[in-house]
Amino acid sequence: MNYLDALGLTHETLRPANYCEIGCRLGYSLALSRVPAIGIDPDYEIKVALTAPTRLFNTTSDSFFARDDVAQILGAPIDLAFIDGLHLVEFALRDFMNLEKHASPDSVIVIDDLLPQHMDYASRQRNTTIWTGDVYRLIPILRHYRPDLDIRVYDVDMKGFGLVTRLDPSSNVLTANYGAIEADILAGKWSFPTVAAIRDHMQPRATDLLANDLGIVAAQRAAKASMQSDRRAAPALSQRRPRLSVIICAYEMAREAPRTILSATAPYQKGLRSDEYEVIVVDNGSSTPLTYDNLPPNVQIVRAPDPRQSPVFALNWAAREIAKGEILLFAIDGARIFSERLIDETVKAHDRMEDAFVFSLAWHIGPKVQMESVPEGYGPEIEDGLIRAARWPDEADGLFGISVLAGSSSNGFFGDITESNSFSISRTSFDRHGGFDERFTSPGGGLANLEIFRRYVTRPDARNVCLLSEGTFHQVHDSVATSGKNRWEAFAGEYEAIFGGPYLRPSYHCFYQGKPRAGMVPFILQSLQG
Repeated sequence: MNYLDALGLTHETLRPANYCEIGCRLGYSLALSRVPAIGIDPDYEIKVALTAPTRLFNTTSDSFFARDDVAQILGAPIDLAFIDGLHLVEFALRDFMNLEKHASPDSVIVIDDLLPQHMDYASRQRNTTIWTGDVYRLIPILRHYRPDLDIRVYDVDMKGFGLVTRLDPSSNVLTANYGAIEADILAGKWSFPTVAAIRDHMQPRATDLLANDLGIVAAQRAAKASMQSDRRAAPALSQRRPRLSVIICAYEMAREAPRTILSATAPYQKGLRSDEYEVIVVDNGSSTPLTYDNLPPNVQIVRAPDPRQSPVFALNWAAREIAKGEILLFAIDGARIFSERLIDETVKAHDRMEDAFVFSLAWHIGPKVQMESVPEGYGPEIEDGLIRAARWPDEADGLFGISVLAGSSSNGFFGDITESNSFSISRTSFDRHGGFDERFTSPGGGLANLEIFRRYVTRPDARNVCLLSEGTFHQVHDSVATSGKNRWEAFAGEYEAIFGGPYLRPSYHCFYQGKPRAGMVPFILQSLQG
């Protein structure tokens, strides 16, 4: 049995409410989770699909647990944790201390790298391909200072596998003695000269006992839970059910997505409280997984399973499997900056009109639509300068002064537009009328966003609401639509192959909501002049 088998068995038997992994690296162990999870690693490179709602933090575990909002991020006591971070005992000790502090007495902490096969593997400096470091020293330290813990080590292939139960989040024994422990570590205490000596101290149990031992732990947890009805068993996300879920798809947007995330969250986003909505950023297979420093508690970045060149599956998957809101706001392009009350006005529109289809217009940052400006030399460096000059984000309306209406919104507020990068529907509508059509497989989705917009605004019973006060702003990037490469013919061909006829611009009626911002007045006048 290897450590992945053992960890998978632990998940399957304990059925934790949530999961936290320190040292998620390539994601193979993190992918075992079927419940909301948190992965912490300063250099993660996720190589596999993460099917559970997962928040990734590109930082050290010490930095993560030093945050002021750790409790908000976790949302509930950590139920199952796995320590596989830096392979030095003092780091593993701090990881254990931090995890226990944020756990419950019934939680379980798993520790990797406890049974090195060769002493070369156990050195404090990595000199071999296989490296367990001196993490094994954590066990004698815990057994000495914390005899109240139940610690069992299993003879799992290559590295060993530790299971720690009977936690005490209120204990300060390790904290009070940390200075002395660290000094002893540096002085060589708690170490052993041979593999045999390590095993003699560990007294590892056979792996065929793991299933039975886990079964006992699971039964004890279940019995205690039944006697304590007030025990929190929430996932590692907000306890409060959000009203709205913002679903943003991003691919290779390390520059653009951080601005989008900032614009979708407080304090930039005004009106709704953060616990009234959630933001789900779906990374659709970026070569370097998307990260965001100091991720707000109501935001999660998830990796789409089986990433495809079209974003439509990723968006539908997030709506079906992750989003908790009754209102779903979709942004197929993660490079779009939101106006500062877009989310609040969206919720108000749905409150005022049942089964509404709510949308806003789109702008391109720059002097022209980017299909024209990019071939003329417009690019990220110029755009960054424009955004700085507009004093964004301090002056939210400044973006209107450096932007033009997108081609899809060129008919203005009072004409028929062809798509929106911030449209919302109820979950009931999503279930009844469908999400994005997954037959669109072209890069960027082809005309998928135009098709879903047309499908909803032309319904016989459509209740369309255009937000007069809000919109989105497209940042230049190597997108299929704005990179200067004309792919319309291929996209139109795909549409016709799917539906048996050409794409037709929709004609529809809509209601209007909101008071235009000062920066929007020129565009309102432009729309009125037609």
